[in-house]
Amino acid sequence: MGAQIALALALGGVRTTLWARREETLRNAEDRISSALDCLIEAGLVDRDERTSVQARLQTKATMADAVGDSGFVIEAVAEDLAVKQSVLKSAEDMAAPDAILSSTTSALSATAIQDGLSRPDRFVVAHYAQPAHLVKLVEVVPGRQTAPETTETVMALLRATGKTPALCPDIPGFLWARIQHAVLREFASLVGQGLVDAETCDTILKEGYAVRLPAMGAFEHADLAGLDLMNGAAAKAVWADLSTVSDPAETPVGALFAQGDTGMRSGQGFYDWTKRDPDAFKRQRDAEIVRRLKIQRELQGQDD
Repeated sequence: MGAQIALALALGGVRTTLWARREETLRNAEDRISSALDCLIEAGLVDRDERTSVQARLQTKATMADAVGDSGFVIEAVAEDLAVKQSVLKSAEDMAAPDAILSSTTSALSATAIQDGLSRPDRFVVAHYAQPAHLVKLVEVVPGRQTAPETTETVMALLRATGKTPALCPDIPGFLWARIQHAVLREFASLVGQGLVDAETCDTILKEGYAVRLPAMGAFEHADLAGLDLMNGAAAKAVWADLSTVSDPAETPVGALFAQGDTGMRSGQGFYDWTKRDPDAFKRQRDAEIVRRLKIQRELQGQDD
């Protein structure tokens, strides 16, 4: 995520510095950025002659002090561990300028909890980039209880300036992106656990059906279109009453697979057998589909202009 966020900022015209706790991680990040940039150029999303200027806006530093010393915006992408994030951000705060804004790309940890470990909590706000960060336009912006309004406004302006679409979200578990993602997974996992359907069919419903319509119509737009009378009718009430309310993933196939050592792609087995499906090929296909949709959006925006 750190490499992808750095590339997203550089593509948006921002001079960006990367630092990592391990030299190997930093070198891997440079390789991933170079590879991602090649893919963007090949897809026609970045002009070939822009490569030099984008790379010129990216640099690496050997120490955190050198990386954050003159930065106005510092964002961490370490493990989803509150203590680790607080430690890294506190070190950055001590080395950065007093007016620097600190951020985290956490997808679930409370912004308020993270900023409690800082001396200047008013200068902290979550900026949750979704993976792949250099392709997905949406970024959740989540202020904590002590975040100053001008901090939130500055980060939202920065994101817009770099071509992203910031969404102001409440500091609740999962914010909005992960929250709806878990809601969908909970429902489908419950149905799979009951033997009513398999995982592949659920994914097909999402990818070939629901997701196709989503770029054109959100949940509330659909509710208004269908009619709130229909959404309050007997059929809707029957569906809502039948939806899963399980509160622990361990009570679903998600937990059952994990209990037997199956963690998904990482172990080779999850809902799918990843010894038979190529994880790298899957990621390439995922990115290619996102790129295809981005190109469609650009074409539509060009027609509007």
